[in-house]
Amino acid sequence: MMTRPKLARRLTASAAVVASVAALTLLGPAAWAADTPPNPVDKSGYTLDFSEEFGGTTLDTSKWMPNYLPHWVPAEDFADTAARYTISNGTIKLRVEQNQPPWNPDQDGTVVSSAIQTHNQNNWHPFNGSAVNRNNLPTFDGYSTKYGYFEVRAKNSNAGGGGHQALWLVGTNTTGGQSEIDMIETFFSTPNSWRIAAYGWGDPNFLGSWSLDTVPVSGSPTTEFHVYSMDWTPTQLRFYYDGQLVKTLNDAPNTAMGIIMNIYTGAGSGQPNSVWPKQWEVDYLRVYKDNAGYSEAVSPTWKLINNRHRAGAINIEPNDGLVRFGEVPSTYWSAQWVPETASGTTKYRNRWTNQYLYVNGTNVRHGTAAAAGTAAEWSTPDAGGGFTRIQNASGALHVENNTGKVEFANVSSSWWSSHWQLKAAPAN
Repeated sequence: MMTRPKLARRLTASAAVVASVAALTLLGPAAWAADTPPNPVDKSGYTLDFSEEFGGTTLDTSKWMPNYLPHWVPAEDFADTAARYTISNGTIKLRVEQNQPPWNPDQDGTVVSSAIQTHNQNNWHPFNGSAVNRNNLPTFDGYSTKYGYFEVRAKNSNAGGGGHQALWLVGTNTTGGQSEIDMIETFFSTPNSWRIAAYGWGDPNFLGSWSLDTVPVSGSPTTEFHVYSMDWTPTQLRFYYDGQLVKTLNDAPNTAMGIIMNIYTGAGSGQPNSVWPKQWEVDYLRVYKDNAGYSEAVSPTWKLINNRHRAGAINIEPNDGLVRFGEVPSTYWSAQWVPETASGTTKYRNRWTNQYLYVNGTNVRHGTAAAAGTAAEWSTPDAGGGFTRIQNASGALHVENNTGKVEFANVSSSWWSSHWQLKAAPAN
């Protein structure tokens, strides 16, 4: 998930990232005066698939590897990847200590991490563009999964200063893009918020750019236990705080992922202060499967048009003639298009209205074939990485200015904001 080089890139890029606000609910004044109690183990409509309640005093090493990405360090430095933790009274306390060495100073500078992982394999999560696998280790798979309802009850660190705690998922397919979901990525310096992030890392079926949100939360997350949940389906990621929906991301990875639970310093969240140790306390982690299953069926006809630079899709909500860009559910017909190619050009017809995407001056609109005329005819030159441009002789579609509308201008072909990808829409 996060190491200093990677996170630095993320923070630099965040100003250009579209906040995922399709279903963002800011929680109001403090509604919890004490710990949020643990939920019952049984969840209606779901079957428990993985459970770690942290009973006893030892870690279950059939489920967890207590080391952080150890394949990236030489064998002689394996000990530097070891987590520092205590299990007692039904919780795990992950710690970063003052005398703890960086896990990989050669490739990741001063980053210190105490982590436990349900999965590990060579070349898993290449945390920067030049990371070298230094230790060929056997694959460990205590648990990896695709889709599910993830629930963690935790008390965040009260150390303040630089550092953060994280619960995150990384795709296990090391031969392709390894998608990442940062279910929890909360900085010590912002204790009353919940930071959530996701990125496809080259996965052609997930986000081509970072989705990043910091959600205000109620209560006192550093002195109380609260329940953080994520419902991962084939088309959405929905995030809940103490049972209340706070964020919906209308995209989702469609590959198996492993889980990492850890606490960091030196990973792009500021300089650590003099408070030691820094501790994150976790009560439990549970993963459930929906008894109704998870359909991955896709339409053979209808496509979503996603952007390389920003999270979202071309759509026509609220059907006022203008073409919008943003996060809408992929099941919405307003965001589904069929490309119709003839005589070397392509037209894009919307499923909801049966109208075509066309340009009128600098406005991108949708209308009937008669109204659109030749302004609905587009060329689609390759932009690399599985993306194309949608352009005509005068310019190209883009979302550079993040206006909520699809823009049109004569912009550079190097702009990722003018790169588009057609993705099969869900069958519905």
